[in-house]
Amino acid sequence: MANWCDFRMMVRGKSECVDAFYRYLTDYDNSPKYFARIFDANIENESVDDNGTKTMRIFGCCAWSVYSCMCEGSYTYYTDGHRTDPKLTCLREATEALKLEVEIRSEEPGFGFWEHFHFKEGECLCEDTGDLMSETFDMEDAA
Repeated sequence: MANWCDFRMMVRGKSECVDAFYRYLTDYDNSPKYFARIFDANIENESVDDNGTKTMRIFGCCAWSVYSCMCEGSYTYYTDGHRTDPKLTCLREATEALKLEVEIRSEEPGFGFWEHFHFKEGECLCEDTGDLMSETFDMEDAA
């Protein structure tokens, strides 16, 4: 069983494109594209500004890492499976095609790391990762 990676993301662009991106996360069967192994994706909130730009905040979880499920490169579902499933997509491809800005932060406590990705219209502005700091408490010392 895969370790679960929790993520929060902000998606910004034209309303119909933001909605299409959300379907990539949630509707494997009916969407023209999808991201691999997204277990859950829920809308936290959404708004449209005076210029018609929609911003949607989404939280959810995926297998292993955002990198493995939504990016391209070594050890990703996109790179490993795209030849056999052309419906698979990645953040670079999706943000370019839909003209979106997407920023994602994730945490995977099982292996103890965090990720930060920021894509704008196919360009990767940030790809960062680090150790997830955790604290343990010795109950004997607390008494």
